Amino acid sequence: MTETTSSHYGPNTYCGGAIPPLPKAPKERSRLGEDLLPFGDYAYIDPHQQVCADAELVQHMEQKDEQFYESDDWWWDHCHIKFMVKSAGISLGIMLIPYSCALLMFGAVFYLSVQVAMYLEAVNFFLAIITMLCSAVLGFYLIGTVGPKLTNWLINNLVNTIGPFRSWLANRGNRYMQNHQSELNRQTGMVSFAQGKKKPPLVAPFVEFDGYVERVVQRGGVFYRLMFVHRYTGKQFNQTSLSAIVDHQHEVRATWDMLQRYMDVSQPLPDVPRLEPFRHLDPTTAEHDQKTGRDPRFWRDLDLEAWKAGEGAALRKAQIDYPWDRQHCQLTPQLGKIEMAAYRQRQEAV
Repeated sequence: MTETTSSHYGPNTYCGGAIPPLPKAPKERSRLGEDLLPFGDYAYIDPHQQVCADAELVQHMEQKDEQFYESDDWWWDHCHIKFMVKSAGISLGIMLIPYSCALLMFGAVFYLSVQVAMYLEAVNFFLAIITMLCSAVLGFYLIGTVGPKLTNWLINNLVNTIGPFRSWLANRGNRYMQNHQSELNRQTGMVSFAQGKKKPPLVAPFVEFDGYVERVVQRGGVFYRLMFVHRYTGKQFNQTSLSAIVDHQHEVRATWDMLQRYMDVSQPLPDVPRLEPFRHLDPTTAEHDQKTGRDPRFWRDLDLEAWKAGEGAALRKAQIDYPWDRQHCQLTPQLGKIEMAAYRQRQEAV
């Protein structure tokens, strides 16, 4: 970094090649069933799945508005990446709608079939059993065919019903967003994780958060997502909009690699679609792009289908083949080189 670029960033910014002394972790960092991710040893691989989705999004948004990235709703830029820490209550409420419909239909059919079977049992026991079996089949058929239509109907009518309360709901929605909005700040090196409306956000330097590959067991098998754990409080954040649940570890590891390089002010911004409109505003990135002659509209003018078949396929192969388990963490050797009290004093003095 030159003197010009260094003056652009704050004193707590992250630099993977110059991680400062840190206090010892109060607990063992290894976690059962989760893989600790390294700091500072970069693969320079961006997550293929996310890059493909974001390229489509960016091109779609530009067709509607060429200045789409100037909106407050665009959460990625050269200063910070904003994201949501998801609420289990909201997610559970949305998930309950289709399950409630299915339970209601199956319960109604089951109740009627029991009533009919009780009546037929006195006449013909075998006929009663057949009736019960047919009712079970009918119940599952209704869940698969009528269920989705009923769910859509309920949601559409719910939207129409709450129309008069739209302003109130918008205010509630904005409040929810404020209570759950978090960010990675490149210019300050700080990370803010929302903890809901009753607790203030947890704000700390990026180097205080360990990244993990978390295993998520679902009906289809074992899946993966990125989890953040604050090393000195033990607080963990895994339901974030930064990382979807995916079926392979390498996508999660590439996401961690990308986010680290985003925070590392000695590195140019990751060359991903969401950040392209802001590359010239970040000094380190602008200097890099000037030297390499990078096309400032590469992603927005890209023939996406041709890219997916060529460079995109090569990116995915590189992501799969990369020896992720051979990376060396540059942060671990710095742990325990300073006492917590002295570390906090140093933080306050900056």
